[in-house]
Amino acid sequence: MLAEHLEVDNGEDWIFVDPENVLYDALQLNSGVETTFLSVETPFAFRDRFFGTNGRKDGMKDLLGVLGKWKDAIFIPPKQEQAFQQGGAFVFKGKDTAYAYYDAAAGTHLEVAKAVEEATKVASSTYSR
Repeated sequence: MLAEHLEVDNGEDWIFVDPENVLYDALQLNSGVETTFLSVETPFAFRDRFFGTNGRKDGMKDLLGVLGKWKDAIFIPPKQEQAFQQGGAFVFKGKDTAYAYYDAAAGTHLEVAKAVEEATKVASSTYSR
């Protein structure tokens, strides 16, 4: 299993896998070769990580650690277009989307601390629609 190779403890218990792309399609996440490799957002995202600009505080340490584990990993997605699928971070309150962040391109991931902050706000609010 990929989670074992990447040394993710109990990954099968909390990593969501969507081989049919049902959730990715419903959320309308960004995808495609252009978005993945040719977006101007990608070099800016890496600049921000390298230099800690635009509020990025997570730096390159975690990224380099993860990339080092991928060097021997082989993963072929069930559908070819999934190789170019971008992700995001979402907080739901019931059936409502309370917070949404869409990765604009490769490397534009939301900082974990920001995701936790948003989830905490939603959990402690009287959010309703």
